[in-house]
Amino acid sequence: MNSEGPVSPPHHTAPVAGQGQPYPLYGYAPKPKSSGLRIATGVVALVIAAYGLILAAARLFTPTRLLGSSTPYIGWMNFFLIVGVLGCLVTGIVILANQRRKGGATPWLVGSFAVLIVLACLGLNADPHNGTPGGQAILIPFALAVAILATLVIVLEKKR
Repeated sequence: MNSEGPVSPPHHTAPVAGQGQPYPLYGYAPKPKSSGLRIATGVVALVIAAYGLILAAARLFTPTRLLGSSTPYIGWMNFFLIVGVLGCLVTGIVILANQRRKGGATPWLVGSFAVLIVLACLGLNADPHNGTPGGQAILIPFALAVAILATLVIVLEKKR
């Protein structure tokens, strides 16, 4: 009998996590750093997509008498605007979701859709009786910024 107090059971020492395990521990690998240019490209692409959707909705749902001429040319420019805006929306989300991944087709796609928006806006500005002259003028610089940022992402990722 022990008169010094209660006897505790012998301590079992658990092995230290990762003891005898090769690197990486339990499937953990450090993530690569995010590219600031990819994030900026995705954010600006989402901004022009939001504004472009409003502009496209205004062009589609405004009566023709207020918008000026309704020709096949204007119809194609509206179509190009909608395709470019929806493409920038989708690729902007994808480029933000996969911001740590290098390479891929996403920077090429977001840049291409931005150039399509620029061409559609320039085509719509060519119509002298355009019903939304300020809308395209606001969208063009931001679409050019997305195209330039996407080009920088492509060029700088090729260097690495």
